[in-house]
Amino acid sequence: YAKLRRVKDRRLKKANAASWWTAEGFAVYPLFLEDDRFSNPDNDHRGTWKADPFDAPAVRDNLTYEIENPNTHERFLPPEGRHWRVTESRYRELLADNRIVFGRSGKTRPQLKVFYDEVQSFGQVETTWFDAAKVGTTTEGTQEVEAVFGRRYVIQHPKPSRLIKHLLRLSTQSEDLVLDSFAGSGTTAHSVLSLNKEDGGNRKFILVECEDYADTITAERVRRVINGVPAARDKTLQEGLGGSFTYCALGDPIDVNGMLTGAALPEYSALAAYLLHNASGVSAGPAELTQQNDDGLFYSDADTDYYLLYQPDLVFLESNAAMLNEEKAKRINAAAGKGRKALVFGAGRYILQDELTDMGITFCQLPYEMRRMGQ
Repeated sequence: YAKLRRVKDRRLKKANAASWWTAEGFAVYPLFLEDDRFSNPDNDHRGTWKADPFDAPAVRDNLTYEIENPNTHERFLPPEGRHWRVTESRYRELLADNRIVFGRSGKTRPQLKVFYDEVQSFGQVETTWFDAAKVGTTTEGTQEVEAVFGRRYVIQHPKPSRLIKHLLRLSTQSEDLVLDSFAGSGTTAHSVLSLNKEDGGNRKFILVECEDYADTITAERVRRVINGVPAARDKTLQEGLGGSFTYCALGDPIDVNGMLTGAALPEYSALAAYLLHNASGVSAGPAELTQQNDDGLFYSDADTDYYLLYQPDLVFLESNAAMLNEEKAKRINAAAGKGRKALVFGAGRYILQDELTDMGITFCQLPYEMRRMGQ
């Protein structure tokens, strides 16, 4: 925690818990500090302390040296596969500052004094999570999924929601966005909604699942826990956790290399959606972006019309129909009306951009190679 920087105290259930940010910008919310682990057997003026290991994982040459126990004169090296926590010069400073102890008897390897007042601001995280009473088990996760769907063998080895909520408490604030790139049975969404229900938070989630069960299991679980499962034993689950979400299915990817070789030409609506998003940031489904007239109009917003001169056909892309000429430009200008703009995507143009600018038209050329694929 040497790099941690406290940015804002938060009033939590216990006064000794606080919110911190790492130097990299990731939030950390450790568990509450157990003060009964601290004592002051040597009446140190800095208060109660506990003894932590003085070694750390991995081997670094500058952190590997002999330490002599001043009481027994026995010399210690770090355990195999580990190094000391600080350099030798820093160790000598800590020893002189009465920050190093050698066990209760004074005869063992070095340990570091950690004072309660130094760590109480950010608490501590357990060194092990093998406590089923706190984070649950895969059996519990299986039972949760079966309770939602009312049948057995829905999916193998789902994680318990208590484990994910444990991680969320450590790592999120109430307004954070949680991403699960391998969503599986949807435990992450279930946990986010459940924790929001408990603490009044407004966390959001994005789930990604590429398996065939993405809709029938992953998304369906989210639907059910939001709306409620009447047959569930848990009263909260019966009533539903509330919230909402949007289920989206990805279309075929835009393969640029495939486009340039002619091996994978996207459908009109898929390319239109891709271009619209890149040009304006607007996300629209293929069903919303069909060609509306012979000049390629496919979308309009408050001040701009969007055109695409394209067909997923090599012959078309080699033809003049894929080009913006003066005749088409005049029709586009007339259709736009006064004060509106037009953005036209095409394989090429037979009119200067200066002339198009006077008409309120901006031309965006599709990759030149697409028009040369048939040659």
